[in-house]
Parts: sequence; structure tokens; C-alpha cells
Amino acid sequence: MRKLIKRSIKDSRMEPYVRWLVKRTRGIGMPFNLVKNEIYDRQVAEVIGRVLSGTSNAIDIGCHRGQFLELFLKHAPQGRHFVFEPIPDLATRLKAEFPAVEVYDQALSNRSGKAAFYVIPDAPALSGLNEREFLEKDKTRQEIAVSTERLDAVIPREMKIDLIKIDVEGAEGLVIEGAIDTIRRNRPYIVFEHGGSSSEPFGFSSGDVYDLLVGQCGLRVSLLKNWLYRGPSLSRQEFMTTGNWYFLAYPGM
Repeated sequence: MRKLIKRSIKDSRMEPYVRWLVKRTRGIGMPFNLVKNEIYDRQVAEVIGRVLSGTSNAIDIGCHRGQFLELFLKHAPQGRHFVFEPIPDLATRLKAEFPAVEVYDQALSNRSGKAAFYVIPDAPALSGLNEREFLEKDKTRQEIAVSTERLDAVIPREMKIDLIKIDVEGAEGLVIEGAIDTIRRNRPYIVFEHGGSSSEPFGFSSGDVYDLLVGQCGLRVSLLKNWLYRGPSLSRQEFMTTGNWYFLAYPGM
């Protein structure tokens, strides 16, 4: 019965609410947004499993602790994988744990240079190029200097890229703008996190991000769930107002 219920609510609008209530009854006080993140993470894992094959090549931008990198290696063990993680401790750990992967301790952007990067020690996943003043005042921020680079300047032109994951706390517009040639040339699947309020401090509206991926790169943009179930892609207006965080850009027919 439990398995039947799980199957019936999977990826439905009710799933995050049901999961949140179940956790509450078990004494797990997880915030609702983190429950939604669990669902998004599962959907990303399903996308990776469908897109990658043994020799596929993939890029993880904002790799953190390597949750999705592990899936790259599982589904594409003979592929060549590139990782970008500007937090020094995390980059060092990734190099030690994944010696076969090319790890760059840089922040990807639309230009080469240096930039301030704000590390949040008790919530490193929220660290980024923006100080993010809207976070709780008690969250300590450590400002460090990082090198920035364009993806187009790192990935060899002859390299076929099949999938890119982008999780950069609002800087996805900068990343995509610095990767236009790589994206146009390869037309990869791109799993990315995006929120208008996080992106705007970098000078990119949701419409700008959509125009880069669809207008300049010729991809379609969809909710993860829609792509997994062969649903429709999003219009520009739908992307700007959907209220979701995780998306998939993918080559159209």
C-alpha cells in the first residue's frame, strides 16, 4: 500500500505537501522548501540517468560536495568530466575523492579575472558571488578572492559535452553568457537552478536567462517534471512566472 501511495503522488503537485506532513508526523522539522529540494534532487538524478551513457562527457558547475558528480561517474564511467568549485576546502576535497575528474577551483563567469566570493561556513551551498543581504543576519560570511573564467576558455573546442549542471546561487546568467560557444556547438542538456530575485543582482532577469538559452542557443526550457513525463516546454512568460527553481534546457527536435 505504501509503495502504491508513493507511486500515485510521485511528481504530483501534492507530493511536497505529503512529504512535509509525513516528516512532521515523524518529528522531522524540515522546512517546506527543503522538502521541495529533495524532490528536485531526485528529478535531477533521473534526468542524469536518462541523458548520460558510458562515454558521455559532463560538466558540474557549483559542484559542492559532489552529489551529482557521483551520478556522472556512475552513468558515464568512461566519460571526461569537468568540475568547477571555488570554495577552497570543497575543491581540495573533490580533487582527493575524485582523482579521475578535472577539478577547477574557479568561479565561472562571463569574463576572466578576479572577484569577491562570499563563503557562508554553516551553509556553504548558499555561498556565491553575491553577498546576499536577504539571508539571516546571523549567518557569518567570509569574503575571499577567487579567479573567474569563461567556460568557453576552458573546455577544448573538440570536446563533445552532453550535459551541464549549473548551481551558482544566481550567477547562472554570467555562466551561460561565458559558455555561449560551448552550448551552441554541443547543444547539451543543461540542468540549472534559477530564481529571479537571486539572478537580478547580477544584471540578469528571468527573461534574460531564457533569451540566452532559447534565443541565442536554440534550446528549449522545461520544468524537470515536464521533461521526464514528455510534457510541454515553457514559454518565456511561463518561465518568468513559474515559481519553480530547477529547470532543464534541452535541444529541440
